[in-house]
Amino acid sequence: MNPYFRLTFPANPNWFKTIRTLVLTATKHVGFSNQEASQVSLAIDEALCNIYRHGYQGNHLGSIDFTFESKTSPQLEIKMTIIDEGNQVPLEQIQSRALREVRPGGLGVHLIKTIMDDAHWSHADKGMKLEVIKRK
Repeated sequence: MNPYFRLTFPANPNWFKTIRTLVLTATKHVGFSNQEASQVSLAIDEALCNIYRHGYQGNHLGSIDFTFESKTSPQLEIKMTIIDEGNQVPLEQIQSRALREVRPGGLGVHLIKTIMDDAHWSHADKGMKLEVIKRK
């Protein structure tokens, strides 16, 4: 059986540790190493922080819908989908800052794209949708 779960939770950073722990545990449970699971958890945390910061502009009133799916054939793969109802941004603006710029912030998109095998942003009905895939 391939694990699947879906959660809707407040766009509040107080929830993000719980989601990181859940992603870490589920990713290890399906067969990824501790290091790989930690990296995946970090990528999801970065996505959630970006949603809170940019989509909801620090407002706790929104919600986030999160889905975790896995499959084992033809290879082990997890797919996570995150949908918010925050502000939509032009898709071409979703990019990392230049890595040669030494300053805090702006590396979330770079981390997500580096850690995950696929990362695809799109517009949802009201907000944004991010689909990420990690293969082993």
